[in-house]
Amino acid sequence: MGDEGDHTRLDLEVIREMGIGLSNVKKAFDGLDKLSGTYGDDFGNGDLADKFEDFAKNWELSRKKLTDEVDSLSKIAKAAAKAYEEIDHQLAEAIRGAKDPKTAKKGK
Repeated sequence: MGDEGDHTRLDLEVIREMGIGLSNVKKAFDGLDKLSGTYGDDFGNGDLADKFEDFAKNWELSRKKLTDEVDSLSKIAKAAAKAYEEIDHQLAEAIRGAKDPKTAKKGK
């Protein structure tokens, strides 16, 4: 039974780290410069510059959607880790109270 607690603790750490990692991904996406209007003159060809401009506009929209989703997942992972940790703490307190009747009586 001791192994189960170790797995639970490890999973909480993985969830917490996932939330932090996703926050870092969001920050990286937020830090990317806008592509539209930046490189048009560098292509030398009007059609190629127009295609790149279309790509850049689509990328900005897609990046915004992706950033929002990553941010939501990050918040969910962090909240889940916190909730599981609180439940774990409450269960530990309940077990301690069940093992020590004096403590259980003091809590009432």
